[in-house]
Amino acid sequence: MGAFLAAVDHADLEGELSDWTKWQKLVPLTAAEKAAQPKSESVRDFRLHEWVKGGIFSDVAHDDFAVHNTLSHGDYRLRVPSWDNAKYAAPCEFSCPTGIPTQRRYGLIRQGKLDEALHLELEYTPFPGSVCGSVCPNPCMDGCTRGGIDFPIQIGDLGYRSAFTQVEPPKNHTGKNVAIIGGGVAGLSAAWQLARKGHSVTVYDEADHIGGKLEQVIPRGRLAHELLEAELKRIESVGVKFVSGCKVDKAKFEALQKGSDAVIVATGGTKSRFFPWEGVEHLTMGLEYLKAINRGEHPKTGKKVVVIGAGNSGMDTCRGAYDMGAESVVAVDVQKPAAFADEIKYVESRGGKLVWPFFTSKITEKGVYANDGRFIEADQVIVSIGEEPVLDFLPDDDRIQYFRKSWLVPDKTQSILPGVFTAGDTIKPGRLTDAIGSGRKAAWYADQYMNGTAEPFPEKKKIPAERLSTAYFERCHHCDLGDPVDDHTRCVSRPARRRLVGIPERPRPLHRLRHLRRRLPLRRLDHPG
Repeated sequence: MGAFLAAVDHADLEGELSDWTKWQKLVPLTAAEKAAQPKSESVRDFRLHEWVKGGIFSDVAHDDFAVHNTLSHGDYRLRVPSWDNAKYAAPCEFSCPTGIPTQRRYGLIRQGKLDEALHLELEYTPFPGSVCGSVCPNPCMDGCTRGGIDFPIQIGDLGYRSAFTQVEPPKNHTGKNVAIIGGGVAGLSAAWQLARKGHSVTVYDEADHIGGKLEQVIPRGRLAHELLEAELKRIESVGVKFVSGCKVDKAKFEALQKGSDAVIVATGGTKSRFFPWEGVEHLTMGLEYLKAINRGEHPKTGKKVVVIGAGNSGMDTCRGAYDMGAESVVAVDVQKPAAFADEIKYVESRGGKLVWPFFTSKITEKGVYANDGRFIEADQVIVSIGEEPVLDFLPDDDRIQYFRKSWLVPDKTQSILPGVFTAGDTIKPGRLTDAIGSGRKAAWYADQYMNGTAEPFPEKKKIPAERLSTAYFERCHHCDLGDPVDDHTRCVSRPARRRLVGIPERPRPLHRLRHLRRRLPLRRLDHPG
């Protein structure tokens, strides 16, 4: 008694409340006593005549003792629980272009449903290992609320745990046929979604092997080929058919359009971009250079190499040049290098240098000149500043809109013609996770088109920052993060009543509990909104 009263700042009541002669014991009525009781009043009569004003709940339930048949707004709505489960997207989900609800995955793990958590990611992406767990910059982790306390949740590593998870093929088939042009990330993302809905999906690609940049461009040192092959086989396992070595021209496109219920154009960026510098004839195209390396060839490589471009593609090119025997590699860029920090660190560890700002003005057989007169010696210059799509197979139709005569401008359903949709780098350059999300969206609208429906793609707003509370999540100093599955103990989406393992839980004063009781309408604490 004393400890409790001290905790609620009422130690002065100990003497009064410790007088046990003033306490009475409540006992239930016997069956005979109940039978002798008069008929029970209605709830209305009880509230009007028997409800004790100033009773034990008077501090949190302010009652005007009026009876209302409908409680819908204002103060009265506070008495009605409201279920707004997942109305908003958690910061991690909102920051993920693929739309993966990581907070739901950790919620399942908390319930001991690890297999369900691993399968959940596969509802959003066919590449949890190749992209999320290997080459993605993980913008979800940048948005993670936990990062403002100590370290973001290990979302990328959790994605890798789904890499070899198998799924069952669809049991029902719609009889609809979809042709997807382009076997890269965007096209395969769309194929995965559509096949799991029961549609017959065929992917056509000009390359000898399906996989797009994951197969053709990303260095094997960044992405294990065995992992990619396993995930491609999983895509095939749900019924997707791959047709490689198939160049789609205007005639082939017309045939696919006539023979399919829907077509998705997802050929990506297939041509290296460059500016009209003097001496462009001396350039090596970075995209073709990396493709040659991944094909197992040994493309011609100089001893002193300059790479124009210091983004992730530029770092991949630097890595490839060293692997092919270059003795020195210098990457130049007009701005601060945009590549991932670990990719820059890797190139520098092999002796590479990054020079910026460097505005290329001329390329010669001896090297590269900047517009301020600086010169970097090189016997090979490789350009790696991005790619643009080649869409010469599309029909000459005024309904198809282009940006700068290169990228497609679809409508809000990602359609460029009736029944023809597009996704990924054919719309604008982006990251692999952007391509996966774009493929999901194209698949959604293609499915709607084939079903004759017009439901918009489900998108949610980010949960307002003031709706998130980190009050009961202590900063973890010198933490050993351990297995990413165990990070459910650090995820801020978990109910605050659960204590963070290894950190003492703070006692909650009574006034704080009263505050929590006032926070109606009731909501689940482990789901945003």
